[in-house]
Amino acid sequence: MKNKAEEYSSSLIEEIFESISPKEENRIKFKMLLSAKIEDAMKAKGWNKTKLLEATGQKNASVATKWFSGTHNFTFDTLFDIQEALGIKLLNTTEATEEVVVKYHVVVQSSSALYKHDNLRKEQKSKKSHSQIHSFNTSMIIAEA
Repeated sequence: MKNKAEEYSSSLIEEIFESISPKEENRIKFKMLLSAKIEDAMKAKGWNKTKLLEATGQKNASVATKWFSGTHNFTFDTLFDIQEALGIKLLNTTEATEEVVVKYHVVVQSSSALYKHDNLRKEQKSKKSHSQIHSFNTSMIIAEA
C-alpha cells in the first residue's frame, strides 16, 4: 500500500523540485520561516490575523492570506510595520560588535627598585626579595570594527 506522498507523486512535481536552484530553495525557506516567526509572535500576543491587519493599517483580509502563504515577497515597509506592531525584530540593520577582552599580567619595577633589588641580591645571595616588585592585572576592551 502506498503512503500519501507516493500516491500523489508525479513526474511533474519531481521536475519542479529539480528545477529549483539551491538559492531559490533557501529563499523560499527564509520566506516560510519569516511567516512562521510572525505567526508565533501573533500567538504570543493572543492576536489573530484581523488584529494584525488593524495594527499595520491594512484593510484587505486577503493580504494576511498572502503574508502567511510562506511565499509572499514582503516589502521593506510591510516588514517594518509588522515588526513595529508585534514588537519583534524582523529586520536587523545594525551589526552586533563582538567584545573581545584581552588580559595582561604586567610586572612593573622602578629603576630605584631595580637598584635596591640588585644590592639586596648581592647582600643576600641566598634570599630573594620581591618586596620591590609590584604586580597588577589590567584588561583592555577591543571592539571589532
